[in-house]
Amino acid sequence: MSDLFETMRPLPEVAARYREQGWWRDATFLDDLRGAAERTPDQRVIVSWRAAERRAVSLTFGELAAWVERFAGGLHALGVRRGDVVAFQLPDWWETAVLTLACWRAGAATMPISLRFGWREVGRMLASTRAVVLVAADHRPGPDHTEAVARLADGLPTLRHRVIVGDAAATGALDFDACLRAARPIAPRGSTLAPDEAATVLFSSGTTGSATAVVHSQNTLHAGARRPLVVPPPEPGQPFPVLTPLSHGAGLRNGVLRPLVHGLSALYCDEWDDGRWLDLFSTYRTGALIAPPAMLESLAREQRLHPRDLPDWEAVAAMAASPTRELVALLRGTLSRNVVNCLGSTESGAITATSPEDPAERATRSVGRPLPGIELRTDPSAGPDDASPVDLRGPSTCLGTFDRDTGRLLWRAADTDGWYATGDLMRPDGEGGLAYAGRASDRISGATQLMIPVLDVEAELREHSAIADVVLVGYPAEHGELPCAVIVPSDGRVPDLAELHAWLAERGMTDWYWPTRIETVPAFPLNELGKVRKNVLRDWLTGDQALPGAGRPADASGAARRTTGSDAAP
Repeated sequence: MSDLFETMRPLPEVAARYREQGWWRDATFLDDLRGAAERTPDQRVIVSWRAAERRAVSLTFGELAAWVERFAGGLHALGVRRGDVVAFQLPDWWETAVLTLACWRAGAATMPISLRFGWREVGRMLASTRAVVLVAADHRPGPDHTEAVARLADGLPTLRHRVIVGDAAATGALDFDACLRAARPIAPRGSTLAPDEAATVLFSSGTTGSATAVVHSQNTLHAGARRPLVVPPPEPGQPFPVLTPLSHGAGLRNGVLRPLVHGLSALYCDEWDDGRWLDLFSTYRTGALIAPPAMLESLAREQRLHPRDLPDWEAVAAMAASPTRELVALLRGTLSRNVVNCLGSTESGAITATSPEDPAERATRSVGRPLPGIELRTDPSAGPDDASPVDLRGPSTCLGTFDRDTGRLLWRAADTDGWYATGDLMRPDGEGGLAYAGRASDRISGATQLMIPVLDVEAELREHSAIADVVLVGYPAEHGELPCAVIVPSDGRVPDLAELHAWLAERGMTDWYWPTRIETVPAFPLNELGKVRKNVLRDWLTGDQALPGAGRPADASGAARRTTGSDAAP
């Protein structure tokens, strides 16, 4: 992996430009930690709630620095060296933050793996990155997973060690406490990872296709962590609640790195429990929330049912393309009077955001303006109201990407002057910002071979009383793709095509946008951020993959028969 990482180094002129602008630097996050530990050793930096133990563990900057040196010594003793990759699949514990920094201290890149990834995906990640160590917990995601990964290890020649928190002996692994907690601190500082070297391998959400590995340096991560939060920052002593997992880019930046850069503290909880999180917000008087819509909705509904004494947050932020009007109203009635909408990516972190000073309703129709340092470019031939593919460039954009399964290089900043094709479609919002119009890979050509505005159709269909939620997914037809409305019914009654077509016609929607097929599911498959995995639904529609809890969909010929009557779209 070190050879591929070496090819991703930024061009000297790019590194110089971002240093001159103040986004990049010669220092590292380890320097930030050492400085904080010297200046304010007793200041709290992490509060980590352990659900199984029903207690919180707090770490100060001084304690965090000491644990990082100890863990780094343990990794060095395991043979970890510069250019190696250390993988870990762990809950949101303080140990996860320590291990991240310890890997960089020892000169290794990290590969945090979501607990939602199964053993099949974990095996492919370990193989493509040639990871030398995997650190995991014996009970997360479950014992069967741990045993399956242990069996996979025999076919991974580069994986030298598995280190397990818990019962390591059950699968022939090394004990976490013995290897890392009880290790001798590392002494030489020459092994510390440099700021422009590959530091972290993250994985894209995989909502529209196969997962892509995304490589960041400490400097690209620093640019994202240095950038101001899209909500008002915490007051002194207020911990920032980290609702996104530490295995995700937002969780890493906000939960591990931002506290080092800004001298803040972070609050973790190692399992999702909306009631517990609300209790923690109340107890610790936390800063404002930034989270995916599904998490915010869960918190807001629990708060409405069982109100807690929450801090008076000026705004909360939804990490969404376009939160619904219903969600914004719910959030305003339970969590904060203002709602900010922000759009981001694994490749670059936060990209655009509305402002807390904007009317809350703007979040439902806009993703706001580019954040400091972010450059966006669209198709110059696109009209003022047309959706256009968006390219992105900025100091927080990753060094490169590669295919998760093969390790093949897909993109690197040095080849395109830093411009990354996001795959997002946007249009002007009429208020000086941008509106999200969907993913290029989600576009459906329809019977006319013209593109269907998927989000517009979904937004109108969600207003139907019989529909709790809906997504439009393309399925193969004779001359391209046709749109299928995959519906989660609100009351058990499923509207037919004629009813939906009449509904859309009443709203003046162009007839060739209309769905030509309906399927129902009890719930959508979601990724860890609450995004609908349309790729899974697409495979289900074509019969390539089963969907838990849902029956078999109509096949292509059956769907065609359902759309040949007078209610079919032209």
